[in-house]
Amino acid sequence: MINSKFAFHSSDEIASKMKKLEHSWEFFMTENAIHNTVRSTVQESWKRCQDYGVDPLQKHSPITMDEDNLKELLHTSNLYHASQPIIKDLHDQIKNTGHLITLSDDKGRIIHLEGENKIKQQAQEMNFSVGSDWSEQAAGSNAIGTALASRQPLQIFSYEHYCEGVHPWICSAAPIKDPLSQKTLGVIDLTGPSELAQPHSLMVVQYISSLIEVQLYKSSSERVQYLQGRYDDVKRKYESIQTVVLDEMLNVVCGDSGCMSHLQIDQWEDFWSHGQMEQLKRSLFNSNLDHTRYEHEWEWKIPELQLKLFIQSIACNREQIGFMICFEKIPQYKPADPNSTSVFKGIVGESLEMNRMKEKVQVVAKTNVPVLITGESGTGKEIFSHAIHRASLRKDKPYIAINCGAIPDHLIASELFGYEAGTFTGGDPNGRIGKFEEANGGTLLLDEIGEMPVDLQVHLLRVLQEKEIVRLGASKPIPVDVRVVAATNQDISELIDQGKFRSDLYFRLNVVELRLPALKERIEDIRLLCDYFVKDLAKTYGKQVPIIDEAVYQSFYEYDWPGNIRELMNVLEYSVLFSYENNISVDVLPKSLWKFSKVRLEEGNPKLSPLELEEKMKLHELIMETNNNLSEVARRCQIARTTLYRKLDKYDLKY
Repeated sequence: MINSKFAFHSSDEIASKMKKLEHSWEFFMTENAIHNTVRSTVQESWKRCQDYGVDPLQKHSPITMDEDNLKELLHTSNLYHASQPIIKDLHDQIKNTGHLITLSDDKGRIIHLEGENKIKQQAQEMNFSVGSDWSEQAAGSNAIGTALASRQPLQIFSYEHYCEGVHPWICSAAPIKDPLSQKTLGVIDLTGPSELAQPHSLMVVQYISSLIEVQLYKSSSERVQYLQGRYDDVKRKYESIQTVVLDEMLNVVCGDSGCMSHLQIDQWEDFWSHGQMEQLKRSLFNSNLDHTRYEHEWEWKIPELQLKLFIQSIACNREQIGFMICFEKIPQYKPADPNSTSVFKGIVGESLEMNRMKEKVQVVAKTNVPVLITGESGTGKEIFSHAIHRASLRKDKPYIAINCGAIPDHLIASELFGYEAGTFTGGDPNGRIGKFEEANGGTLLLDEIGEMPVDLQVHLLRVLQEKEIVRLGASKPIPVDVRVVAATNQDISELIDQGKFRSDLYFRLNVVELRLPALKERIEDIRLLCDYFVKDLAKTYGKQVPIIDEAVYQSFYEYDWPGNIRELMNVLEYSVLFSYENNISVDVLPKSLWKFSKVRLEEGNPKLSPLELEEKMKLHELIMETNNNLSEVARRCQIARTTLYRKLDKYDLKY
């Protein structure tokens, strides 16, 4: 069996080659068997065409695109625009050679043709013209269709064509691939009468294909930049939204590491590894949105990972080039345990500030007034919101949370109020209830309320006043009985001054404000928090509860904790995982903690030189590591204790 991209290797063998191929073709048609002299690529193609039911006596291919559809395709085709100057140069070079140049799309349809009128007229007899379909399914074995099917450049000569009407021709074609995604975009082809066949025609189209791919690379780079820009726009506007941007082949262009955590993966290459993500991948590939001029939005739930994904197709110059996916964790509502005596599950602390917070929760829980919980990120606003629900008369009803900063602004309204059937392209065909209806009778937490778009705030205000919602696409109001708790880490009064938050909504939400203290304001609770988290984490990871060195507590007391309780829990989780001999010592703590400490030291000592800052940081670490053993610190530094004391005084280090 012959395996070659070239139909022949010398013009001298054209006549004899054509005669042998004619005999082989006729033998296949009559005996349904193929001579070994036929190239393997052609043999495989003939068998495919036979399976497709293509008529071997067919004289011409079908026309499948009218003028309007062709214009629409050319307007949106990046391939067409990238290839035009290159095809024009090639046409100038092959004038009077009796060959036609064609550009086909990824379906084998000719979208552009150049050549002499005389050859065009001859080719017209087999419908070798713009708008015709030259896929194998429509036209049998031919260079365009077979190059697409085999994904490789090749020549199809005379009787190697499956259909009789194409036997007088030779075609040389090479696929054109997207340089970034490697998706086949189309085919460049040289076609001429068989008697004018030249083996080097295949090398010409391969070269032209590579030139077009270089031009496409420039364009693809621009698309990647555009996708990156869309991601940056979202992050500038909604920093807390966990977002991933994909290209048209569903490769990750950019994204937040938090999305990997949600998917329980360590690298972007595993983005589609979860079974339910694989279903989404197939859905995106099988969708017909890739040829639309507009952007579409829809939702996808992954119950096993407790995720809701908001998907938006991204279009540029009326051509779809990728997708943006925003992640939202679906809070799991669990009815209150009637046997539980603790309302404050997960709220750890006996400091004066925390005891005051607990007292306030007990008071406001018995009412239906709106509550605004404020405080830095990581201080436990969602936990306090849940505590209010558990202590209320609504404790046996739903508790629903929605993060206003994790959902694109154009989707928040449908999430809150729901929508009727047929309201959105790509939405649930049966419509969907919103969070207010889900929480009916219970409590709704509006987390990161400061991120809510201003134009939506007036609708929320109306719901709070009228106690009814109207689904999108509907006109009939639906009564709702919901206790609203809002939370934010922003200064709402500043947002009001900037025109980003309505003052009337603020006053409606802020009937009672609970301002949660930062961890640095309640350092007396650190030991209790450490004990609680370490026991919980050890149970989670199936380890013994480790003992925490006193030096670790001392370093925790001195640290500012910009990430508050969330950061403390992350530090302890790392420490539990990597603890040695059932002990958490200073050297087990993550290095990121020391980096932040260094920044804090620098902020507090702006007049120190870089070398002095480095020395101060080193002394601080040694004091922590040695549990305040200054003799050991002096020994390690190879200095006298008196010198060490002077340095500690100089840098205002406590010991």
